[in-house]
Amino acid sequence: MLLTLALVTTSFAGDLSPAAANADRRFPLRGSFLTFDRDMPHQQWAKELDFMKDVDMDTIVVLSVGRLRSNPSDPLGYSLSGQGLLFPSRWVPAERRPVEDRLEMILTLADEREMKVYAGSLQTEGDWTTGCEFAALREYNKRVAAEIVERYGAHPSLVGWYFPQELWMNWAGHYGPGYYGSKVLGDFVADMKKVDPGRVTAATVVFKKDGAGPMPGMTPGELRRVMEDFLRVTRVDVLMPQDGVGAGAGAPSIEELPAYFAAMSAAREAAGVNAEFLAIVETFAAEESLGDDRYPPARMSRVARQVNAVRPFVDGAVSWIFGRDMSPQATHYPREAGALYREYRYQYGKAPSIGPLAARR
Repeated sequence: MLLTLALVTTSFAGDLSPAAANADRRFPLRGSFLTFDRDMPHQQWAKELDFMKDVDMDTIVVLSVGRLRSNPSDPLGYSLSGQGLLFPSRWVPAERRPVEDRLEMILTLADEREMKVYAGSLQTEGDWTTGCEFAALREYNKRVAAEIVERYGAHPSLVGWYFPQELWMNWAGHYGPGYYGSKVLGDFVADMKKVDPGRVTAATVVFKKDGAGPMPGMTPGELRRVMEDFLRVTRVDVLMPQDGVGAGAGAPSIEELPAYFAAMSAAREAAGVNAEFLAIVETFAAEESLGDDRYPPARMSRVARQVNAVRPFVDGAVSWIFGRDMSPQATHYPREAGALYREYRYQYGKAPSIGPLAARR
C-alpha cells in the first residue's frame, strides 16, 4: 500500500508559482472524513462527493456507523443504539431501526465515482477510556462488521474499517507497554481481519508537545520510541496522525511538525511494519468561544504550510472534515468553506481563466 519515496518527497505545488502549480496539478489532500450532522437529501450528498472528486479526493472515512447505549438486560451491559445508526441493523429492534440506509447511499455514490470508503466502527456511550465499555465495544464491533460485510460487501468502495477512538501517544508513553489503547486497537485489528482478511484497518493517533495536568508532554525522540512499540503491538494497516494545528492546545507548531513526523516515519521503518501513513490536516481554526463542531475554516495560506510541513514523511494526507471546512454546502460557514475550496482548487489545480480569484491574483 505504501507509495514510493519519490512520490512523497517531492515538494508541494504550494511552493511553486501559480503557473507552475497549474502545470503540476497535484492535489495534496487524498480524501476526508465524513459525518452526518448535516441532514441533506441524496442529490446534495451526490454533489458533495462530486466536489471532492473535482479536487482528486478519492478517500472517504465515515467517522462512525453508530454507537453503544446502556442496556441492563444485555449481558454486556450495553447494546447497539438505534440513534445515529447509519443502516437498519438486525442488532437493533425493528421499531428502533433507522428507515433511511445512509451507509448504502454513501457506498453506492462512492462506487459510481470510484472512491474508497472506510467504515468507522462504533462510538461508546460515555468516555471510552474508562474501560467500562471495552468488552461490549469489542463484541458489537465484531457483530456490526460481520453484518456490514454480509449486506454491503459487494460494494467495491468498501475497502476497510476505521477505529474512531482517538489514541494519544502521550498516554502511550506514560503507561508504557500496558497502554490500554494499544491493546484495544490490537484486538480491533485482529477481529476485523477475522471478519474479512481482505479489508484494511485504520486508526487515528494524537500527539502533544506540551502536556496538560497528569499527561506529560512529548519530544520527537520520545514519540519515535513510543510509536515503534505501538506499531508492533497494534499491526494497524493505515495510521492517521493528526497534525494538531487547528486545535492547538499543546500541539507542535507548524515549524515543529517535520521533526515529529520524521520521528514517526523512522519508527515505522524500525518497527518493520507495512503501515501506510496518512496525515490528518486540520483545516479548521479553533475558537475558545465555540464548540469544536462550530470552528470556522482555516485560511488557505495556513493549510498550505501544514501540508508542506508533513508531506516528506507520509504517504498522503486527508482533511478534517471536508463537510465542515471545505464544502460549499457546509452548514455553518458555507461562504468561508466555499472560499477555502476555491482557493485550494486554484492553488493546486487548474486556475480559472476568468472570475474573482483569477482577477485578484
